[in-house]
Amino acid sequence: MKLRHLLLSVAALTLMLPSVLFGQRVVVDTVTTSGDAQKFVTPWQKLDLRAKPENPADANSVRALIDEILDFPNSFGRIPPIMREIVEQRLMQAEISYKLGRNPGIPEKNIVQIANTLADKFKLPDTARTSAHQVEILRFGMELSSPDFMNPASPEEGTAGANPSTADLSPAQATHILLVLITQKMISPDFQLPLEEWEKTKYQPEMDRMLKYKELRDSGQLQKMVTHTELVTYPGNRDLRTQIYDAVSKMSLTDGLDLINQAFEIAGISK
Repeated sequence: MKLRHLLLSVAALTLMLPSVLFGQRVVVDTVTTSGDAQKFVTPWQKLDLRAKPENPADANSVRALIDEILDFPNSFGRIPPIMREIVEQRLMQAEISYKLGRNPGIPEKNIVQIANTLADKFKLPDTARTSAHQVEILRFGMELSSPDFMNPASPEEGTAGANPSTADLSPAQATHILLVLITQKMISPDFQLPLEEWEKTKYQPEMDRMLKYKELRDSGQLQKMVTHTELVTYPGNRDLRTQIYDAVSKMSLTDGLDLINQAFEIAGISK
């Protein structure tokens, strides 16, 4: 019993940063190891586990990473199978080409453009739109919670420094940021503020907090801290979620595929 309590405490500490950053309840898998001990694996840790063996010469390893990204907890449900297969294949090809140096990476501004294109397409309120700083905050949080997946930012880059990376992203990284961003727009009140208000009240405090977390982690002080953590689910903006669900439900398969093609074009991913 004491071992289980210890493992739960470790799991809570591991989940502390991502859950606060992303404002959502997370699903924790348990992996049975020797004896009765169980290792708790968060979604962020699972991404790292898939990223470590990723090899552009091994399509299966790339597919496993893309699958993990598409299966990552979200608030908009699973992509319909026929659309998922198309997305998965194109992302695999793009990721392999990028890792082999055949294609350039994806700038953060392209993620902003894709997200705002979706907001315009679905006729969502201005609070659904995003900015470069919101993408930057999410990216930095991911670099802290899934370092093997998010760092290095490109084949030529080293690990990120004290500040968030500014290098272009791999197709897999860009997709993950976009999907998490969409979830935040649906569930997190902090990400549903008018952009001007968010810039004034949220950006710098969030950046300072993550830089402090990184400083404590890198110095080894974080392990010495005793912290009580409670994971919460933010209700978010129900009206916004309803608008998104209604807009998506009215789309035909052709409309959906056209929208996916448009997103790939903005990202610079060719067929």
